[in-house]
Amino acid sequence: MSIRDRARQATAKIALGCVGVLWTLTFWVLTCCAQSISAATSASAQTVRIGVLSLFHPKELILRAEDGSSLAVLAGRESRSLTGEAEALVVRAVGDEVQVEFSRDPDAMRERALSAHSDSNRFWLQVPGKLRRRYSGTLEIRANGGILQAIVTMPLEVAVASVVQAESPASAGMEALKAQAVAARSFLAAQQTAHTDFDFCDTTHCQFLRSPPAAGSPTAAATLATKGLVLSWHDEENAADHTLAAMYARSCGGRTRTLGEIGVRSSGYPYYAVHCTYCSHHPEIWRRQSETIVRPESGSGSGSVSGVRSDSTGALLTERERLAFNRIHGWGAMPSITENGSGAGGAFAAGEDGLFTGKGIGHGIGMCQLGAADMARRGSSFAQILAHYYPNTKLTAIPAP
Repeated sequence: MSIRDRARQATAKIALGCVGVLWTLTFWVLTCCAQSISAATSASAQTVRIGVLSLFHPKELILRAEDGSSLAVLAGRESRSLTGEAEALVVRAVGDEVQVEFSRDPDAMRERALSAHSDSNRFWLQVPGKLRRRYSGTLEIRANGGILQAIVTMPLEVAVASVVQAESPASAGMEALKAQAVAARSFLAAQQTAHTDFDFCDTTHCQFLRSPPAAGSPTAAATLATKGLVLSWHDEENAADHTLAAMYARSCGGRTRTLGEIGVRSSGYPYYAVHCTYCSHHPEIWRRQSETIVRPESGSGSGSVSGVRSDSTGALLTERERLAFNRIHGWGAMPSITENGSGAGGAFAAGEDGLFTGKGIGHGIGMCQLGAADMARRGSSFAQILAHYYPNTKLTAIPAP
């Protein structure tokens, strides 16, 4: 999603929903020079716990300190350290235990708990043969059923910058990046996810998160310029203000959607349908070939594929059903849901060959990222962008912890 394009929801929940983990591995990076966005974050700042790299279901992870820094690890009563990227710590899952092996020491250790303490925090974490990412924060690794679960506790503003770096389109200018930073921070500050072992995951089930941006980059500057700002809305029924868990999507097809239009019931912020000038003139068009759609039988109003309903054209009706379809056929199989004649994006089937054509990418709720980038190019401020896509909200500061 982009902010919460839930097309990977099932995968994330399977990977991250482990409970009852008995063995824990904890690290903290000791850096010799602070040069990231986290350096300006005080020790008392809010933090968030992010489950990372779980889509790979890793059985092995490799941990390295960043060049110019050291990584201290306390295993039971024994203290070890890594210096620079030349040294590595290999972590493997053995059932519900974590096995640790240092590159300069072939003897593997298994400890009930490993921990470390420092004032700074940068390190590299790698899934062998897949990718590696740099993080700022405290790393904890657990094992469950032969699969490793890595959790990074990081300052809120570092998480915001990392999300903006991952989520923003290449066309986003400074005001669009600021709008994205406020939306990302609002989502994190609202703390409304279903995870149990951590606050959020690093997939689009919550918000996509990569390595934090370089200091002085546009993303880092946008995050710093909006530091502490979130969106709030007033709940008339309960006479209370709430932080908005702001949702957004890559493109809307010309108009954003309401929750009801994607089949979601909610008593919270209503998410108004908003006209998007950019997507009205430049909709993202997609086409998918699917021979697995089950057409409705003659005289019926809907059909199904593995319990997924469709209308008389074979198009999917709700966001939940789109995700169910994508769980079967792949996360990019159906980029958006049914065209409903409302002017919003969606999909429709043409002919009996199963060719689906649609416009818009994602659920279409909240801010349209391509539309926001276009508003910024035409001179809108981040506050104006947010007011357009999130009507009846206001910018507020997060209360000090």
